[in-house]
Amino acid sequence: MVYCGKASQGCQNCRTRRIKCDKKRPECSQCIRVGKKCPGYRDQLSLMFRDESSKVIQKAHAQWGSSGSPIEASSSASTSASAWAIESPGASPDSLSSGTPSPPHRMVHAKLPKKVNLSMEQQGLHFYINRYLMNHPDSPRTGDQVAAYCSSAGASQNVMIAVGLSGLSNLMGNKNMNLLARSKYVTALKQTGQLIASNDPANFVARVRSVVTLALFEVVQGKGPKATVGSANTHINGAIAVLRSVLPLPKAPNQGAHGVLMLLFSMFIPYQITHAPLPSAFFDTLKFCKQLMRGIPESCAVDLALVIAQLLQLLSIVEHTVLTDGHPATDDLIQQFLALDNAFESVESRLLKAFPFTENHGDYPPAAVFRGKWHLYEDVWGARTWSHYRWARILANQKLVNFFNDYPLSSNQFIPTARRTRCYTTIERLAEDILISVPAHWHHPVLDPEDTLKFEAKGQGSSGAVGLPSLLWHLSLAGCAPNVPLEFWSWSYNVLQTVWKQIGMQHALALSEMMGDHRNKMDKEAVSDRLKFEDDEGQDPRCW
Repeated sequence: MVYCGKASQGCQNCRTRRIKCDKKRPECSQCIRVGKKCPGYRDQLSLMFRDESSKVIQKAHAQWGSSGSPIEASSSASTSASAWAIESPGASPDSLSSGTPSPPHRMVHAKLPKKVNLSMEQQGLHFYINRYLMNHPDSPRTGDQVAAYCSSAGASQNVMIAVGLSGLSNLMGNKNMNLLARSKYVTALKQTGQLIASNDPANFVARVRSVVTLALFEVVQGKGPKATVGSANTHINGAIAVLRSVLPLPKAPNQGAHGVLMLLFSMFIPYQITHAPLPSAFFDTLKFCKQLMRGIPESCAVDLALVIAQLLQLLSIVEHTVLTDGHPATDDLIQQFLALDNAFESVESRLLKAFPFTENHGDYPPAAVFRGKWHLYEDVWGARTWSHYRWARILANQKLVNFFNDYPLSSNQFIPTARRTRCYTTIERLAEDILISVPAHWHHPVLDPEDTLKFEAKGQGSSGAVGLPSLLWHLSLAGCAPNVPLEFWSWSYNVLQTVWKQIGMQHALALSEMMGDHRNKMDKEAVSDRLKFEDDEGQDPRCW
């Protein structure tokens, strides 16, 4: 592209009027003052791909004293010619070397396109960088960092294009884009396999990034939550294997254990949905992480992973067992869930010391900051660890609620009234914390870019939207948790819908549809209970 000075980041109206734009969102003050609709602002990638050829030519005309209008655009979509060429028919090598004055040089315009049309692959990469890589709490911060990220191995580039095209095609309904996205995905699969087989230490980052982004493709492309998380989990297992093969990493946080643990945590949701047992390799890797983190406060994250693994095991038993109220097997499961919740309580006190955070208040758009509150964490790793903890403990308490509703004889022996109340308050507290923490994981598009810096924790891997799928699961659980205010459901649902409309992630759309089904079911049950109550009220007392 050809640029002409520093690009203005103001809205189109202010740029046309050549006045300073304050860039406030959703509309700038200048447009509001004159009663015009503010067209919004160009994103960073639009600035990178802007075409200012005509301005460059006009400036050159002024500099060289040339007149005339800019040359008409070439039909070609790209050009490697320079903006100007020097033509001197009378000049020869001899005259140039002899010092004899030569005829004046005649400046000839080279044909420059007024607009460079992006190919479909370029559109996919553009969309990926702008929506999936940039504008997230853990994103590259400068143009050089973006360039370094995109200059990695071909497998990473192809899968980035695949993710971008998939999201874009979902929003546009473009079948050709979707076909090309799948083709790029297949190519990236083959290239990633070759990278892994080479086991070249120099390609380590490219290998991990490629495998993780392949998993991201599954949740962008996937149609259903169960199928999506199953396919994504296959790639996550591959990424863990790649990381495990190079650990320990002397220069990485805790010798690389942080990165492996985050991947291990992302495995919980697929296994919770399918009720399948965690593989033995999971526990072997977890044990290795424990060794790398021995003696440091952050090792409590490993203990948290073990407690969550126990939770999934118990949930699987409940799913595959026919329980009877008052039966010893039911009694035993209730006691195990109570002990598990106590273990979560113990881990929480250790998490507070290892990953401290503060709760803050401010006047921000309600759609972006729940109840005007947000959590500020020291790093992204801590924010994600807390999110996994809250999700898992809500699941545990939700199951206890099911027990004392469905199995009263067994529950009355072990769950007193105070403990039942505690289950509900714990669920609501943790669900609200998940919602409050969203700005630390994802930036709502209505937020001013300068304001988002206040919510961000320190990034670690420039991973962009990689952590978003897990957050969406956590949000859907928080919004549908038992006895939480309807406000929780509405806010979580709207975030899922915004993510879908912003980046075209099918995973977000599918979860929002699940939340819609849950709401409809709850509404029908409420109507049924009300009708039953009215019928009971209308009965003849002699029939009671």
